[in-house]
Amino acid sequence: MSKPRESSRGAETGGSRPKSTRYVLGASTLAALTLGLTFFLLVRGFQWRGALADLRAEPGIEILSVERSGFFKKRLFGLRDPLAPSADYFLRKHNIGPRAAELVLTEYHSLNTAYAREREANRNAEIAELRDSVVEAVADFAEAMTAKREEDLEKITRMLFEARFPEAMESVDLEWNDGRWLVKGELYAPSHEQFVEAAPDTVVDGELDLSHLVNLTDSRTSSLRKEIESADLFTVDLDGNPVHLDRVKRLVATYDEVCGHSDLPLPRVRLEATVPEPNLPVDRLDEVTSQLTAPGGIDKSRFLPAAIVGSSGTTDATASLKLVAPSSP
Repeated sequence: MSKPRESSRGAETGGSRPKSTRYVLGASTLAALTLGLTFFLLVRGFQWRGALADLRAEPGIEILSVERSGFFKKRLFGLRDPLAPSADYFLRKHNIGPRAAELVLTEYHSLNTAYAREREANRNAEIAELRDSVVEAVADFAEAMTAKREEDLEKITRMLFEARFPEAMESVDLEWNDGRWLVKGELYAPSHEQFVEAAPDTVVDGELDLSHLVNLTDSRTSSLRKEIESADLFTVDLDGNPVHLDRVKRLVATYDEVCGHSDLPLPRVRLEATVPEPNLPVDRLDEVTSQLTAPGGIDKSRFLPAAIVGSSGTTDATASLKLVAPSSP
């Protein structure tokens, strides 16, 4: 009867072993989870402390408060300068992702920081740029207005000159140059004298520069006289034909035209000869006079008696035509 009892105990002992194993396994798992959670929370605590330390050390970020937004999530309240780095940068640096943190940072402008100095530099640059643009706009406007005024002034001045000097303005031009009127052209006397005398009263504004206005009477009579009187009328070519007679007749005719434009009386003319000895044959001077007074030439009534000058330094005889004022003998 005793053997059956032993079997019953063995059965009871064998049935309790699985329960003990499950208990030990469960306790071990719970301990491991607790240990892992503890380690995770410990590491996460170090990460948060490092992240908050970096955030508070940043001069452009002010962390005012930290609240829990869940078991593993925190909400940060504070201020952030728009020039400062993003707060997410500091959280990611410590392995804190967006699911573990919620940032509520209000924008503000920090004082006495590098960002404040940068902001002031940017503001000064903007002010300088705005000032330069305003100055440029004002300068462009002033330049446009000046150009318009000068254009209108030039039109008005030209109209006034053309109304007052209708004939003179056919050969005279006005040019506006840096506050001065440059008068360019050519006029015969007495139109030149009249223009020079009355032009300053015709100018509305600016100075009048008459240095480029040529007096044709003075310039042409001087050059023509020099050409006429420098020609040797005794000069002949290889065939014995006179070289300068026809040219002198044309020059005298041109000189007469200048006198006509200038309201000047025609000058008298005189043949002057220079010879080695005062024995020049009169017929040679008469021949030159005859050729000069031929049809289309110089009027014979304008000739004064010829003059003969002896010169010891002369080897060949020369003759020239001199222009003499009408009142001269």
